[in-house]
Amino acid sequence: MCPTKVSGEELSSLATTMSDPKQSFTAKYDAARLYIDSLAKPVGSLGTLEDWGARMAALQQTTNPKADSAACLIFAADHGVAKDTSEGGMNCSAYPQAVSRKVLEALDHGIAGASVLSKCNNVQLRVIDVGLADGLVNYEWSGNVVRNATSRIKGGTANFCKGNAMTVEEVHMCLAVGRAETSKIIDEMELDVIMFGEVGIGNTTSASALIAALIGANVTAVCGSGASITRDGINDEIVARKNDIINEALQFHSSLQLLGNPIEALSAVGGAEICSVVGGMMEASKRDVAILVDGYIVTTAAMIACMIDPMVCRVLLFSSKSTEKGQMIAIESISEMAAANCILGDGFIVKPALDMGLRMGEASGCITSVPLLRSACAIVSNLATLNDVLSLETGK
Repeated sequence: MCPTKVSGEELSSLATTMSDPKQSFTAKYDAARLYIDSLAKPVGSLGTLEDWGARMAALQQTTNPKADSAACLIFAADHGVAKDTSEGGMNCSAYPQAVSRKVLEALDHGIAGASVLSKCNNVQLRVIDVGLADGLVNYEWSGNVVRNATSRIKGGTANFCKGNAMTVEEVHMCLAVGRAETSKIIDEMELDVIMFGEVGIGNTTSASALIAALIGANVTAVCGSGASITRDGINDEIVARKNDIINEALQFHSSLQLLGNPIEALSAVGGAEICSVVGGMMEASKRDVAILVDGYIVTTAAMIACMIDPMVCRVLLFSSKSTEKGQMIAIESISEMAAANCILGDGFIVKPALDMGLRMGEASGCITSVPLLRSACAIVSNLATLNDVLSLETGK
């Protein structure tokens, strides 16, 4: 399909639409897509880059969007369901709960996966402990990369097979922490885009339970292998155990109205880090800052944020397809919410840009996608229109 020819007057009109505060996000997005269609390329030939570029333009209200200032905010917390059975947990993970703290120590020393990826992609990294279990040795976070939240759930959540993971008050506390930390980092770094990550052994179990509880999905349809997968493949025994644990938890909480009730569901089977990401996403949306969305856990948080405030849908740029099958179920739910609230514009894409088998967590997928987002912004800002190309004088 050939590019659409757009005159200078029409381009000026589109720019006016972008800067008009009375125009809706969808109107601005559609205007940006029309402008991108006028560029010197086949219409739609840059796929997701066109969607992302239009989204950034609409959010920043300009035909010259940028993603220069980028930061990643990782929230970390432990889960009672991941504790060993001897400690009152369900031993839901292939790894002991103590690994969560060790990952944060590595992040604090700048040697973890997210540390390396952030440095090479010019992304600022901050990590917030909102509820890790105590370690065998007292380790004080440096405050440079890792720091304690102003309010946190000491020792992590409770075993949600035997009670609520958190109180409703704790849920609201973690949502507030997420909002506050996000507001702070946006202001300090004047962010164009933000990423959220998570650390917490057992949080794929919590994410699967949340999706099943909130949208009524079958547990086997959303529950995957989590961190137990190896090069030899999925450990079916561990997956079966996770299924049993989630079914047991949902049965325990069956008297509660969890379907479509995000606060109650977070209280019943959620995690402190997931709550904090939800709060952070709501704050970023309020500030019109784009979010590069990571894998399964963060996508689950995105679904919950959209349930609370559907306008969050417009700022979500899905970076990486997870190996966890529940992610696409959550994304489909987000797509439905966006459509139901008329947030979807023509060409709006609600699917991950990358499919590379990434499953490390720590926001690794979205950090890796930052160059793609910068490319999308450059296309809108710098690519010539078809008319510009056609008007070039031959030989000059």
